[in-house]
Amino acid sequence: MTRTRQAYVVLTAVALAFCYASTLRGMFDQWSIDDDMSHGFVVPIVVLWIVWRERERWQRLPAKPSWWGLAVLAAGAGMQILAVFGGGLFAASVAFLVSVAGAVLYLGGFAYLRAWAFPFLLALFMLPKLAIVYSQVTFPLQILASRIAAAMLGAVGVAVVREGNILDVAGHRVSVQEACNGIRYLLTLGFIAVVYAYLADSKPWMRFALLAVVAPIAIFANALRVAASGLVPALDSGTPHAVAGYLVFVLCVAILILMRGLFHTVYTRYHA
Repeated sequence: MTRTRQAYVVLTAVALAFCYASTLRGMFDQWSIDDDMSHGFVVPIVVLWIVWRERERWQRLPAKPSWWGLAVLAAGAGMQILAVFGGGLFAASVAFLVSVAGAVLYLGGFAYLRAWAFPFLLALFMLPKLAIVYSQVTFPLQILASRIAAAMLGAVGVAVVREGNILDVAGHRVSVQEACNGIRYLLTLGFIAVVYAYLADSKPWMRFALLAVVAPIAIFANALRVAASGLVPALDSGTPHAVAGYLVFVLCVAILILMRGLFHTVYTRYHA
């Protein structure tokens, strides 16, 4: 890369940071206050590390700037304007990623955009969640987790009455809330699953396979925690509740590792 091109890249990065300063600050604030999005701090670091890690591959690509990049940049700017007039932080964050993609396309061409496709997809995990969509997704998961927890308790002979997402175990009521550990970790687990698959396996489809099993794993682990809280009321609040949450997260990660091994074994035997 020539010094002139390096200067263009630096100036473009500075311009994007300046134009989207309020958006980046808003994303940072949400990562700080929303436990569901705390992994957002790690996402840009991992994305930049992957780009650096694969530098030998994309540095060999010929730079063929495309004028389509300006069109994509214009689209990003249009989305940013809509966000300012009521589109919200999510729209502004998407506009930022679109503008970055436009800059890459304009400065490097389609080859660079393809080479950085995975880092761009990974960057989606740092976008603020849409509250409406998130609530629509998590509520059915709460109900499902409560049903599984009730089934677990019934299987060991414990009498339980379920009312929606609330379990009554001998007068002790356990509620499967949206913020319950397991459901809360959906986004974080998804990010970990994709990064782990990237590091541990050369097969690109493994990233999607592990991502697909994140929700079932989180639901099962959360149901197990709820069932345990029904049996041991002390686990339903305070420090024991927090510790149980961390254990649920560790359990989810362990199951992800086991699932990767299972997928790899099945694939190896099938293609042997």
